[in-house]
This record gives sequence, structure tokens and C-alpha cells, in this order.
Amino acid sequence: MVQRFNVQEGQRYVQRSGPIYRPSIWKVGSIRSSSLPVPHALLVNVDDPLQTKTISCTTLADRIYYELIGDTAATAVAPAS
Repeated sequence: MVQRFNVQEGQRYVQRSGPIYRPSIWKVGSIRSSSLPVPHALLVNVDDPLQTKTISCTTLADRIYYELIGDTAATAVAPAS
């Protein structure tokens, strides 16, 4: 059975177990699935792009650990009229 995850490049997540006073926002930079049994996302810290980590899409989609903060389509800047 193939599992599907709604994790996409460009989405932003906040780690729910992080510090409350200043939670880190993580952006999905890429998704790797070819050589791994479960797809993994490369996350980039929005405030410090040199800080990265790789998380399974299963964990990233689990609201116990991470929360999606905004939709990339909804947060796109509309063209000026």
C-alpha cells in the first residue's frame, strides 16, 4: 500500500515541542522519496537558513509534532492592480 502525504515544497511548519517564547519556523526545501521507504522532507529554518534538518513526512504530517502554518497558495502575494 502506498501512503500519501500532503507535505509539499515551500510549506511552512512550526515544531510544537519547541520553545514557546520564540518557536522556529521551518520551510520545506525539498522532499526525498526515491531511496527511502518513507518520504523525508529537508527543512530549512526561516530565520537561519544554515540550520537544516531532515524529518520523515509521516512525522511532519503528525500534528502532535508539527503544525502547518499557512498555505503557500493562500499566502502568495497577489499582483498589484
